[in-house]
Amino acid sequence: MSWFRKASDGAAPSASVDATDPQPPEIEPLTEDEAEWVRSTIAGLEEQGVERYDIDDLGRHYDELLSGWIRLRDADRPDPDRIITQIGLAFGQLIVNHAGLEWGVATGPRGVEIALHRPAKPGGFVVYPISVVSERWGAGETGHLPALTRATIAAVLDGPEYG
Repeated sequence: MSWFRKASDGAAPSASVDATDPQPPEIEPLTEDEAEWVRSTIAGLEEQGVERYDIDDLGRHYDELLSGWIRLRDADRPDPDRIITQIGLAFGQLIVNHAGLEWGVATGPRGVEIALHRPAKPGGFVVYPISVVSERWGAGETGHLPALTRATIAAVLDGPEYG
């Protein structure tokens, strides 16, 4: 089983980390309100001139936002949570669109978090898209989002449930 999660040693996570936790998270489907929140949050990217279903354009947008944020003095930096959430949800939707995972709410060792999963294989592949983006933002990583998205999609499609 592969999970996309924080590395336990605090290092920057790789795209895929083998789970060492004995219990996979329990995943519930999104409520209609949660699903609408995901849709409307992603739709807000269009107002920013982003092609929301274009992996490369999403990566360009992320890089521009992070680069601008980094250039600010620490005291002048706004809280990036809204940006991270929006980019994370769009990253997740690209994976949903191309790899057939579904949105859900995962409860487990990480706490409660929005996640992507394959319902036909409970406890199988789990992706935490907002955390993936948050960790890269916190590390100041640019130039990676398109490649990471493609690698994640490939990992899902090549996983044991498909291969």
